[in-house]
Amino acid sequence: MRLFVRLPNWVGDILMARPAVQSLRARWPEAGFVGMAHPRHAALVERFGVFDMIVGAPVGSGLARIAEIRTAARTLRSRQLDAAVILAPSFEAALTAWLAGIGRRIGHATDHRRPLLTDPIALRPAAHRAEEYLDLVRVLDAGVSLPAAGPLALTAADRAYAARLFDTMAWHEDTRPVFVNPAAAKTPRAWSAAGFRALVERLCGAGHPVVVHDRPPFGSWSDHTGRHGVAPVGDATLPELAAVLEHCALYVGNDSGPAHLAAAVGIPTVTIHGPSSPGRTAPRHMGEGPPVAVSASFPCSPCRERFFRECPSPPSADGRPPCLAAITVDEVAAAVRQVLERTVTRPASP
Repeated sequence: MRLFVRLPNWVGDILMARPAVQSLRARWPEAGFVGMAHPRHAALVERFGVFDMIVGAPVGSGLARIAEIRTAARTLRSRQLDAAVILAPSFEAALTAWLAGIGRRIGHATDHRRPLLTDPIALRPAAHRAEEYLDLVRVLDAGVSLPAAGPLALTAADRAYAARLFDTMAWHEDTRPVFVNPAAAKTPRAWSAAGFRALVERLCGAGHPVVVHDRPPFGSWSDHTGRHGVAPVGDATLPELAAVLEHCALYVGNDSGPAHLAAAVGIPTVTIHGPSSPGRTAPRHMGEGPPVAVSASFPCSPCRERFFRECPSPPSADGRPPCLAAITVDEVAAAVRQVLERTVTRPASP
């Protein structure tokens, strides 16, 4: 069998799909596996240790995107693939597999693409995203179960980034900092910058070294860098970020890709949920203890995130939805303290 797997376009979804993808490899160890992912995610997907070949997903817009779809379809057609498991929910993902002439095309019946699929599968209400991906895999074999995902195959070069970071901060190799992630793909899904700043100040005041994942020039973290025990890692690749996370005590931050990367390397997580639902998108762990989610649990969550056309309340002063603005620093700090007390011994708690 020659299988094609079209991975989702978001880091968190890729990592939530990883157990389903690994279950395919476990079920058919001798099959040929071709994966497709956005080019910026290819290095992370390589660390899954599943695919024999990874093809870049079409990018761009307009006529250039159409040309890329045709090129990707020709590449796939040359591989003479037997079946496609289309984990990405977009029309383009199904169209590419159809143009590639793959005989069996399995995917969720989303984005008006049912005619392009041989096996259109309905989404299950309230199911965790990882289970939704497993539903597609089970079309090939109903006996497939969701395994505990194995470790990422990080390289020495990936781990060298973490070693350089620790050297720069003069941290001992046994130091286990707290990883704080204020970043998110969409601002209305990110807890307030002021909240993260207050949380980091509490952590630093309690003697906890901190790694902050933010984009250069690191905004409000510039006066905390180095001398206050805060190390910014905005320039890290995804595999390098995973290598840093391996050395951390826990992850605390937005419900976004790095949260699932933290779970993939086996550290506990505290995720902050506003428009999203922990029951659908919270990280699933292979390591220390269950994930902890902080949420205001608004009855309209999860929403379609059409900010702010459908939200019943206006945004906060910094552009956040009310479900995120309602979460306090004390709530997040209490969740962090809960995890730290069960996993590591520290001088104090935030």
